[in-house]
Amino acid sequence: MNELVVLKIGGSVATRKEEGKAEVDSVNLDRISSEVRQALKKKGYRMVVIHGAGPFGHNPVKKYGLDEGFSDRTQLAGLVETRRSMEELNYHVVESLMNAGVNAVAFQPSASGLLCDGRIVDFQVSILEGFLSLGVVPVGYGDLLLDEKRGVSVLSGDYLAPYLALKLKAQRVVVAADVGGIYSSDPKIDRDARLLPELSSRDLGGLRLTGSRSTDVTGGMEGKIKALMEASSKGIEVQVVSGYEPGFVEKALLGEHVGTLIKK
Repeated sequence: MNELVVLKIGGSVATRKEEGKAEVDSVNLDRISSEVRQALKKKGYRMVVIHGAGPFGHNPVKKYGLDEGFSDRTQLAGLVETRRSMEELNYHVVESLMNAGVNAVAFQPSASGLLCDGRIVDFQVSILEGFLSLGVVPVGYGDLLLDEKRGVSVLSGDYLAPYLALKLKAQRVVVAADVGGIYSSDPKIDRDARLLPELSSRDLGGLRLTGSRSTDVTGGMEGKIKALMEASSKGIEVQVVSGYEPGFVEKALLGEHVGTLIKK
């Protein structure tokens, strides 16, 4: 059976996140889609794509306080708005991949999974396995899921990607981020930040990790890195690369060492 790769496209890469508006960065997204197509042609992978929410998800979730759970009916409008907005973004991502020649199909995480206190307790991966067996590329996203304790919770694509990689027994996870990889500190505010070619769990204590400066309701960077490390601890190769640098996503998908390799 062909190698399975999970590609996570950051919300800040697929959208104009820094501007705070729900707008797709179609130029960047289309380039990444073309790189995905080239990698698939050269290697014949099976692939799952997960994309982040950017302002399409983060803005309504924050506006209605849904990152704190569901507490009263005044939040229903926010739940509906978030779901509609994420479906809109997912449509654009799927369309971009299709236009590049990728046989992509949308899948909705909130119709497949269930959380309890923010953690996944059930997810119907058999649906994804069926898609993959047909030779198509399922495209999911960070989503607002039902939560047994909180009513609803945000499931970040940064957590969903390594989770699915483990459940589907993927060989590799590639994360296309808005920076070149993982740095010793935030490269957006620290000119002395160093790109780390490799990162292991023992290196975490020396990092100065900060949250996003734009609206983000998916938790801190350290938690996201630990989720990726959990996948790497099970033998899955994990790589974080720039989603802005032309060719880097394709290089990573083809197995070249660019960005940061995450090890146990």
